Amino acid sequence: MTQDSRTRRTGRASRTGLFVFVVCSLAVLATVALGANQPVTRDDWKLAGFLIVAAAFAQLFVVVTPQNQSYHLTPGLILAAALLLPPYLIALVVVCQHVPEWIKVRYPWVIQTFNIGNYAVAALCASLTFDAVSRLPVDSIVGGDVSFFVSALAAALLFVIVQHLNLSLVLRYARGHSFSSSGLFTFRSLSMDVVLSLIGVVFVHLWADTPVLAAVALSPLLLLHRTLALPKLEAEARQDSKTALYNARHFTEALDEAIDRARRLDTPLSLLVADLDLLRDVNNRYGHLAGDAVLVEAANIFRAHVRPGDVAARFGGEEFCILLLDTEADEALAIAERIRESVETTPVTVDTAAEAISVTVSIGVATFPAQARDARQLLHRADIAAYRAKAHGRNRVVAYGAALELLASQASAGPASEKTAEAPRPDAAPIPEMVSDRGSDLIRPSIASPVPNNLAPARGVGVFVAVVGALGAVAGVAGLVLGSSSDATGLLLLIVLIAAGQILAADVLDRGRISISAVGCLAGAALVGPRAALPLALAVCAAEWMAHRMTFHKLVFNCAVLTLSGLAGAAVYSQLPNSVWVYTAAGALAGVAYYVVNIGLLTTVIALETHDRWISVFRTRFEWLLLYYMVYGVIGAMLAVAYQLEGALGLIVFSAPLVLVRKAQADYIKHSESSTVKLRDAAATIERQNETLIEANALLRTRATAAMESLVAAIDARDSYTAGHSRRVQEIACAVGRELGLEGRDLEAVSFAAMFHDIGKLGVRDDVLLKQGPLDEDGWAEMRRHPEEGERIIAHLGFLADSTPAIRHHHERFDGSGYPDGLRGEEIPIAARILHVADALDSMLSPRVYRPALPLEDVLGELRRGRGSQSCPACIDALSCVIAQGVLDALLVSYRSSVAA
Repeated sequence: MTQDSRTRRTGRASRTGLFVFVVCSLAVLATVALGANQPVTRDDWKLAGFLIVAAAFAQLFVVVTPQNQSYHLTPGLILAAALLLPPYLIALVVVCQHVPEWIKVRYPWVIQTFNIGNYAVAALCASLTFDAVSRLPVDSIVGGDVSFFVSALAAALLFVIVQHLNLSLVLRYARGHSFSSSGLFTFRSLSMDVVLSLIGVVFVHLWADTPVLAAVALSPLLLLHRTLALPKLEAEARQDSKTALYNARHFTEALDEAIDRARRLDTPLSLLVADLDLLRDVNNRYGHLAGDAVLVEAANIFRAHVRPGDVAARFGGEEFCILLLDTEADEALAIAERIRESVETTPVTVDTAAEAISVTVSIGVATFPAQARDARQLLHRADIAAYRAKAHGRNRVVAYGAALELLASQASAGPASEKTAEAPRPDAAPIPEMVSDRGSDLIRPSIASPVPNNLAPARGVGVFVAVVGALGAVAGVAGLVLGSSSDATGLLLLIVLIAAGQILAADVLDRGRISISAVGCLAGAALVGPRAALPLALAVCAAEWMAHRMTFHKLVFNCAVLTLSGLAGAAVYSQLPNSVWVYTAAGALAGVAYYVVNIGLLTTVIALETHDRWISVFRTRFEWLLLYYMVYGVIGAMLAVAYQLEGALGLIVFSAPLVLVRKAQADYIKHSESSTVKLRDAAATIERQNETLIEANALLRTRATAAMESLVAAIDARDSYTAGHSRRVQEIACAVGRELGLEGRDLEAVSFAAMFHDIGKLGVRDDVLLKQGPLDEDGWAEMRRHPEEGERIIAHLGFLADSTPAIRHHHERFDGSGYPDGLRGEEIPIAARILHVADALDSMLSPRVYRPALPLEDVLGELRRGRGSQSCPACIDALSCVIAQGVLDALLVSYRSSVAA
């Protein structure tokens, strides 16, 4: 850090500390000065106790948005304290509000002190404003209720402005943020806190008349918290939970944006695809906890080497991507080499391994625009380069070039037999994981009045729609005739409210539309009774038709469903006790009744249309909405009570939180839809890329296998007595493996291990390998190294990773006297135990320079004598079975023919 930067940091810290001191001092002085002449009563202490508990609890439920803004549910509670309590208790509520948060999060003392001082100053300013406006002689002009709401609104506005002003100043002093960059004075930020504060206004107004109902007035905070928390899912969805790097979904978006920026500014862009080498071996040998530790350590290394503005992400499995902005190929190669060296030289210590684990990484590099035209091609070519790095021996950096272009063209133009020769997917398959991250799962609206999509009057569906429409019309007319309420004003206000809410309903991609009309319908059921059901349903459908011109049969069905749901809610409300507390709390039952009728009919029509099971449709689309409808029922009851107590003004003010719900929905849905569209495009692109990579990998695998088989043939050719040994052992081992129930990938691992089990003899000198007499101690020592050497050779082929344990351990004995590791019993991998028996059978049936071939009966007898000491009993029994069944008859005939020759 330079001297200038240290000076700037010191200056910022000094200014920040001074400002925090001023704010906290002002809070203390104002509390003492204003509270000197205001006594504290017992009722004040009771109210303060309630608000302390509520505020401390609500403070823990902070919501952080994708824009890195945070919202607490406490502004309404603190404003209520400011309007109802004396200054000393206001300060006490503010202090106690932050205690549980400090215990849980342990913010630095300067931050926590500032937050307390900021809330206290804002609350005291709100209290002074409320008292000052209340003293104005406006009661005789507009009435007491209007005067109260004007005073409370002024206090709420000043509370929010003072709080945001202090916070923006401390951010400016501490971090250099301007007022505009802080985002604290945007309409969204201010309106959110103002509407949250208005809940406190409703609480204060109801406290004077019905304290019990005032407590229930805080119930919308639950709904608001869940609504505000939805965008946080988007932020969490960007991060890989294991490594804390970005995930594939966010990286794909960042890559598209970076390509657009590079085109616009005519700047280069490089991409690194890094694949950890042989991570599966780490998992197999040390356990998955060790593999996770390796992933985390590698992620830390990648994070340490990226520059500000670069993007490091886990693309899936053991594959990572690093996006380097404004970077030419030479610089990208240098960065990649530094990363490779750092990974190679950084040991990973885990509890499951006796020694530190060392891993390596293969890195492919591609550059835009020199080597790619778009994001898809850039990712594809960097991935090809990474595969090329692995094929050339791993632990290296390879840039995309002419050789890879030739490889890619050969892979795409190769014969059909080569393309389809290998069914299993490659070991490192990050792309399918990214495709499985479906964007549709991210769209989960908080307030819903779902309607069936693409509802068509098909046979069955049309009949059901007609029946429901007729029932709705008859029931709605009956409600109008039999209902007893005559409150036209309340009904008209509700019609306007829900019609406006339906017009402003948010469209959700592929999932219908969501609105707040259900709350209005339930409020009408509570306030007006059954007479409100049909008029409110008609209002909702009329607004929907004007906004979206829905088809007639859909209009009829929706109107009938809303009518029947409203009547169900009204029936429950009419049976509730008159006690305000019980009536409001039990409103949740009316919400349940509304939910059962509304969702039941919607689920039925969708099940008829799609031919899906009813329960499947319900669980997939609507089951999660039950809690919301219960809250709707409570809010509907409170709207009705507010109207009865305060008239039209109470109904309008209490509806304010619904505005915030609607706004939060719109913001979240807009963001989610944009992300979903991008994800779908990326999924289609990567699906095409995945097909190309699979073809290229299959070609590489086929050619690598052919090359290794040529080496095996060369080994067998060194000794005429062992010619064809590997092929025979492969046939025997596969027969035994099938008898033991192995199949698929496990049987394939046995097959490859048998083919390549002696490849380590490439490192054995001819004078040792071809010696006709017994080997001396040095000769045996060199010969016994061939399993480990074979493992080392085969380990370079990632698709044979499952076979390396069998190659290493095929000379282990069941009693633990074998080599190289002295494993015993079931510690020896099953493939190695099979290979041991197959190798022994072929060796004894084949002639050697130091002895002739043994008869089959003698061989089987020798194997049985070693059952449980040299060889696995289960493998010996399986070998006996396959021989008895004649599975190996053709092979046994070849042994006899060879001996006869």
